[in-house]
Amino acid sequence: DPLREHLRGLFQNAPGTGDSFLADPVFEASFGWRLAAPTLADLSGTLLHPGVVKALSKPPREFAEEYTFAPEQQPYQHQLDAWQELLQADPPRSVLVTSGTGSGKTECFLIPILHDLATELDTQPGGLTGIRALFLYPLNALIKSQRDRLTAWAEPFGGRLRYCLYNGETPNEGKSQWASEVVDRKTLRANPPLILVTNATMLEYMLV
Repeated sequence: DPLREHLRGLFQNAPGTGDSFLADPVFEASFGWRLAAPTLADLSGTLLHPGVVKALSKPPREFAEEYTFAPEQQPYQHQLDAWQELLQADPPRSVLVTSGTGSGKTECFLIPILHDLATELDTQPGGLTGIRALFLYPLNALIKSQRDRLTAWAEPFGGRLRYCLYNGETPNEGKSQWASEVVDRKTLRANPPLILVTNATMLEYMLV
């Protein structure tokens, strides 16, 4: 009872006063990220593969609201900086992206990968087989969070640019409504996609 009375007194005090349990509330202003000068249309054919810019602008209807990037849209400056380092530096350099939530960090590395894959697809009109890019995430929730984005931007390539989300829940056999998505282990083994999204545990399992 004495402890209960003590805690009741702490919780009843106004925040930030005396022995109050709660501190003063802190408000922090959030500012938009700086836009780059060129638009995606300006980068098409110069820095980025035209097919990637087109895919960004015309995802399937189900993903259009969240994942459409019009040609006249400007990327953020930190995205453009990452693309230039990954695509133009000679030799190519690694990039570490530290930015706020919602600032498009995934696009910093995903769009250069799509560019490389689209460029390679130009040399093989019939399509490609075999993993070119490996995305490692620590949590299954993070792996699943990439599904919509990858489908939105890979589906416009008509099944020639495929990906697979591989974790412990991946079934041995299955079928996807999307030509770009490999959803089962049987297909993954028989005809590996270009992009594999998995975690370190599953990667170790595959290597063994």
